[in-house]
Amino acid sequence: MAFIALPPQHFRDYADEHPEVAVDDLSSLENPRVSDPVVAPMAYDLLRAQEAKIGEGYALRAAHYLTAHLLHSHHGSQSNTSGLKPEQLILVTDYMRKNLSERITLEDMAKEALLSRYYFIRQFTAATGKTPMQYLTGLRIEAACHLLITSDELISQIGIRCGFLNPESFARVFRKHLGCSPLQYRRRNFELGTPAVDVDPQAQALALTDRARRPGASHEKTSTAE
Repeated sequence: MAFIALPPQHFRDYADEHPEVAVDDLSSLENPRVSDPVVAPMAYDLLRAQEAKIGEGYALRAAHYLTAHLLHSHHGSQSNTSGLKPEQLILVTDYMRKNLSERITLEDMAKEALLSRYYFIRQFTAATGKTPMQYLTGLRIEAACHLLITSDELISQIGIRCGFLNPESFARVFRKHLGCSPLQYRRRNFELGTPAVDVDPQAQALALTDRARRPGASHEKTSTAE
């Protein structure tokens, strides 16, 4: 009999990166189903690796894989909808995160899951509640928010790094999700105490143009970056 102990922090760290599988009570994972087709073979392989005195790197990779498997399996068992298998979802979402700056197509994501484009869209949506492109856009906006308040990069460059084709597209999608422009988001966080960052003149011009188009804009006081 083998006993595998996974530190709770592994689950918390993974859930932070994959909020779709977060578990409020980790004790619910203590007794996985006995006939789990992944855990049992993995336990045997870990015992053999220990006997062969293979380095800790193998054990760490196995721990990461088991953590992901248990969280996604638990999430799937709590859901009444069908969807991607846990390992497929991991592959696809990790691919998205690692390639945010690239042009990612539905075909690219379906290939990661080894599914047809049409079937992939259905299965991904069932598993996450969002279409693949909606999920990808959410990741891009999340990454952009982080960079806007933690870096001094120009806003146009942040947009490119996060996969938006041009500043106009970045500003439009950002406003749709958060109700403000990237420049306004950066300024707002600066006012709340975030360290000062340089203002992108191109993004500022876009923000002012957008503001001027809104009703009543002629009565507003226009401010410029310091």
